[in-house]
Amino acid sequence: MAQRTRSVRPQTAPRPLVVGPPPRGWALAGWALLPLRLFLGVTFTFAALQKMANPAFFDKNSAGGIYAQMLHADGHSPLTFLLGHLLQFSTPLGWLMAFGELAVGLGLLIGLWGRIAALGGAVIAFSLFLVISFHTNPYYLGSDLIYCMAFVPFIIGGTPVLSVDAWVTARAAAKEKAEDPTVVAVTFGTVRSVCGNATARNMCKATSATCTPKGCPFLVADHASIIARRTPNAEDRRKVVLGGSAAAAAAAAAVVTGVATATIGKSNAAPTSTTTPVTLPSGNTGTTTPNGAAIGAAASVPVGGSATFTVPDGSGAPGIVLQPTAGKFVAFNAACTHQGCPVSYAQGQDLLVCPCHGSQFNPANGSVEVGPAVAGLTEYTVTVENGQIYVKV
Repeated sequence: MAQRTRSVRPQTAPRPLVVGPPPRGWALAGWALLPLRLFLGVTFTFAALQKMANPAFFDKNSAGGIYAQMLHADGHSPLTFLLGHLLQFSTPLGWLMAFGELAVGLGLLIGLWGRIAALGGAVIAFSLFLVISFHTNPYYLGSDLIYCMAFVPFIIGGTPVLSVDAWVTARAAAKEKAEDPTVVAVTFGTVRSVCGNATARNMCKATSATCTPKGCPFLVADHASIIARRTPNAEDRRKVVLGGSAAAAAAAAAVVTGVATATIGKSNAAPTSTTTPVTLPSGNTGTTTPNGAAIGAAASVPVGGSATFTVPDGSGAPGIVLQPTAGKFVAFNAACTHQGCPVSYAQGQDLLVCPCHGSQFNPANGSVEVGPAVAGLTEYTVTVENGQIYVKV
């Protein structure tokens, strides 16, 4: 029987760097990044399942649904030119976001195609930043940009420890009878003592340069980038097959989980009682007085309840008007000061509540009761004349 020979990967000379990490230094950060990886994985998985279990998120008539969020963002986001065209696709976009978040969360949790999962998470977070939290001031109060940056280490280093990716790499190496690919940390003194290229004068025979960690051919070993090889070898192809099979299995499990979650959420959903489903005419009814613009009939707002309207200032911002006692009206800009989601009136708790992130506001004056919002709602002066409600913006 002919003896099997192992193919030798073509090598490229390492390039010395004045400033930069040692060869494959990114891989050593895998253990230190485990807490962040766990947090991002759990958070995105939970966010996805929460959306899937809430039918109101996909309902165009819901104040907390994706349609309402996109409608509000349409007047404030730098992507306004795009959002207006996408409003008609809000429901499929909602499902796309939910399954995208689920793929990102599971990808990081189990460490499957970690770089791609992290890239997807960064894209989702940055998209939410542009659409929702772009105008958050100061900028560091908007969590979307922070999430985007939190994914960057995994885009660079992947998920090299306690992961399916690590198992695939080790499995492929074992099948091709290659050396163990596990990266370990050793001092450079140890490397110099075992490297046959090091001379007594601390010079490198292979590169004719000073023997240093940066640019060391021994440390680079056979881990050159696939871009530097002439063609992918058998080990690379085996990794693609194993990784693809694992990804297909994970995708099937994600679809089953998503469908099951949505089914359970829909069957257990209770009719919402957070606000009276009354919507006043859009914008100015055509009558303007020194007291402001008419937004609708006072009789349309129930005592102890609320109604929504469009703020008559041309911005398209959502507004909410309440009648806590007979004849007394208060009105606010309904855009939550945290990230712009329209608030609704929770009659049972007598609070204005943001359905997106849980901020709560006092319905008497719009002040913050519970964060993460830090600024109160903008209050408008309300006057009633001849049965019509006038709002002065």
